[in-house]
Amino acid sequence: MTPAKDTSLIASTPSTTHKQRVNWHDAAACAIEIELRDHAAFLQFIREFILGRNNYRIDILIIKKISDRNITKNFAQFFKTYNLIECKGIHSSLTASAYYKTIGYAGLLINQLNSTSSSQCSPLDLSITFLTFRYPRKLLTHLISDRKLTVEKICAGIYHISIETFDIQIIVTQQLPPEENLYLRCLTSDLKDTSLIHRLVDDYTKHQNEDIYIKYMNQLTTANIKTEGEFTMVCEGLFNLFGTSSAEIIAQAKQEARKESETQIRELSLSVEQLSSQIDHLKELLRKNNISFE
Repeated sequence: MTPAKDTSLIASTPSTTHKQRVNWHDAAACAIEIELRDHAAFLQFIREFILGRNNYRIDILIIKKISDRNITKNFAQFFKTYNLIECKGIHSSLTASAYYKTIGYAGLLINQLNSTSSSQCSPLDLSITFLTFRYPRKLLTHLISDRKLTVEKICAGIYHISIETFDIQIIVTQQLPPEENLYLRCLTSDLKDTSLIHRLVDDYTKHQNEDIYIKYMNQLTTANIKTEGEFTMVCEGLFNLFGTSSAEIIAQAKQEARKESETQIRELSLSVEQLSSQIDHLKELLRKNNISFE
């Protein structure tokens, strides 16, 4: 079925549905993977990469399987063998604290790689990308004025930071050219540009049965549901991508949220069971040695 291209904002039937939580990190990860689809054969995407035994996590780690393979995509041309990507939520700003924290994570990653592999990794083998929806004016002012670093605008929406420990770039999604970065450019909770929606409809219809596109569109559609009084104001063009109604899309988002919650509950229950088993084992050891557990 060919999606309609009526992109006007309309009011649907009254709704009592609460605003669903949008997982911007998941949406951004999907968008990046889609943007790099032509190079997927020699790239490995890892989400929520855990650093050692710590609770530190890297939002996205992209590994080039062939280190010297050139990538033509604008934001990936400077990719190294290991590429950390830190994603900020649409309502968050890229701060100096987040900037230096990620640099610290990059150092930990190098240490982890060198301790588990015979080949040695150096800062030259690693890049850092910050994905943000807002232009980080305070951070860049700090880097230029206080650190005396050079910030160069490589192309629309992409800023490269020179004379830093690692190769670092900042991507401001709202400044990216839609003709090259359609899925990143559309990451917004206020998608009203009809030309962008038309382009998104055209491309999505070619891939609408692929899981990563469905996940991206679920998040984007959820983000663009706005409640005013008793009516839900939506961008109808997004619903038309699915050939369905707003109620069905909201129900689908709810179902995904429930699945995520159930998974977290199962993992928590398993941890409790393991802890209980360990306590029972400890009690038995104490009993055998005539030691009181109290």
